Amino acid sequence: AAVFNEHCAGCHRINGNGGLIGPQLDGIGARGVERLCEDILDPNRNVDSHFFLHLFKLRDGSTLGGFVRGEAGQVLLIADASGQEQRIAKADVVEDNVTAMSLMPPAFAQAIPEQDFYDLLAFLLTSGPAGGKQ
Repeated sequence: AAVFNEHCAGCHRINGNGGLIGPQLDGIGARGVERLCEDILDPNRNVDSHFFLHLFKLRDGSTLGGFVRGEAGQVLLIADASGQEQRIAKADVVEDNVTAMSLMPPAFAQAIPEQDFYDLLAFLLTSGPAGGKQ
């Protein structure tokens, strides 16, 4: 749980703990160890279309990357790689390039010690079907 809180909870929520930038992970343990390793070690392999990365070019020449969380009238709600929600006016978007990539860092496994990776897997595996005990 400590490894999850340190490295994952900024974007992912499990059992009510964490952020809602990336997918909620309640019940993720039901996927099994092979699929969890795949999702963590190669986050771009199976990206749900709701989490495709958008690269926006804005009217002022700036760029913004993230995924579209929703719309509010003429405003797009974008979640960026730091887990922050940004609001941009649709009228300010000059270009929207969509890629089937995740905001999750592709080198995540190298960012944590090997034992922490194993501890994280053990924690996630204890989250069986939604509502499972930790």
